Amino acid sequence: MLKFNTAVCFDWDGTIIDSMNDKFENFISAIIKAFEINLTGDDILLSDLRKLIDFCHKEYGGELRVYQFDNVVNSLSHPQDLLRVVRLLADKPQQLKNSSYIRERHLYINFLEELEGDTNSDFSAWVSGIENILEIFMNMEASPLDNFRYLPDRKKSFDVFDREYTDLNTESSQGWKPFAEAEKVLKELSVSNDLFIVSSLLTPLLSEEVKKHSFADKINSCIGGDKGENLNYVKTLGYRRVVFVGDMPADRIAAVKSGSEYYRIHPGKDPGNHDWKIMIKQLNLSVNEKV
Repeated sequence: MLKFNTAVCFDWDGTIIDSMNDKFENFISAIIKAFEINLTGDDILLSDLRKLIDFCHKEYGGELRVYQFDNVVNSLSHPQDLLRVVRLLADKPQQLKNSSYIRERHLYINFLEELEGDTNSDFSAWVSGIENILEIFMNMEASPLDNFRYLPDRKKSFDVFDREYTDLNTESSQGWKPFAEAEKVLKELSVSNDLFIVSSLLTPLLSEEVKKHSFADKINSCIGGDKGENLNYVKTLGYRRVVFVGDMPADRIAAVKSGSEYYRIHPGKDPGNHDWKIMIKQLNLSVNEKV
């Protein structure tokens, strides 16, 4: 039942819970294990490969893990195509925005915040570094990228990745905590807004995770699965305003598709806490009339 006219929906991992640095690392490690890539003794090549996987992961960050996995495989098995879009992203991003290819427009949209906020050219420099790494791997006689190109059984590889990623996250999760500012802001928001957790985690698992925290009683409902569909569901409840707070490109896309407002939490302890501090003022959520 609606108490207020505004629903504020939050993603879970990386938005409320400061977990994304670990999850990025765990994703990369699980991919390397699934594809049996052995670069022992060559720390530079291994580091460069991890950066490539990280780039592909960030492109689909926040999506279901099978989509993230598929994007890494498809991207690294066609490095020439990936190189083309990386070069455009670094030098001529408007061509990606106006491209006739869905995947290229998707890449542009997913990195839109970085492109618009890149006042110091940090993002452009990072993308250019990815370009250089790709060129090195493409020119190698026996490249680790071959492991992605000649894949005998994608499902088997995904199953290995899925188990490893789950195990690593389970181990890491013992140290995951909410952002320091989260509890205070959620408490303040709950006075004049209805709060939801909207995450790609399955609803029972999501509910159990939320129950572990002191702010659980401030949350109206936990909804797991497709974020875009679930935001649409929240809108059907009759709210005049729906806001989605997330941290990954997929969160922004889900908000846009559902017609919800979007606010971004930047993963990482210091940036994340800064975003939480300014959230209420930025979204003008401090005052809201009851239904």
